[in-house]
Amino acid sequence: MELTKSKALLVQRAESEDGVYKIGQVQNPTVCGHRGKNRMPFSSTAGIFAVSGSINTATLEMEVILEVYEMNLGILHGYANRPFKVDLDLSMVKGSIGLRLTGLDELLLDIDTKVFQVAEDGTGKFIEYRKAHFIQEIPGVRCAPWLSPGSDH
Repeated sequence: MELTKSKALLVQRAESEDGVYKIGQVQNPTVCGHRGKNRMPFSSTAGIFAVSGSINTATLEMEVILEVYEMNLGILHGYANRPFKVDLDLSMVKGSIGLRLTGLDELLLDIDTKVFQVAEDGTGKFIEYRKAHFIQEIPGVRCAPWLSPGSDH
């Protein structure tokens, strides 16, 4: 099991009995807790996609939980000022979703997918679903260098 810079769950199957599992949490001391003074939580939903987590306003480090059709894809780690993209190859969703921080301190969820849609007669087809969904403003993060406070944009 590869650990990222996050708190991860470790699932082990008991040797003694089938169907018995033990779940524990693996702590990584290199990551600030989500309750730290520089950590800002976020949460938003766009159709079948849900995103939540926290961002460190000093380092732009993010811990992100992504859900598709209420299916948890896990805890992911990245930085808001670097490309953060998750490629999806699921039975009902193909494409990618990502997070980005704009020059105006807005955290956006970028959705570029095809979603399987079932018709009333039981047939179905993939429908394109693209959207840049606003999650929230992240105050305290410095704007892009070309924007200065008080300037007319």
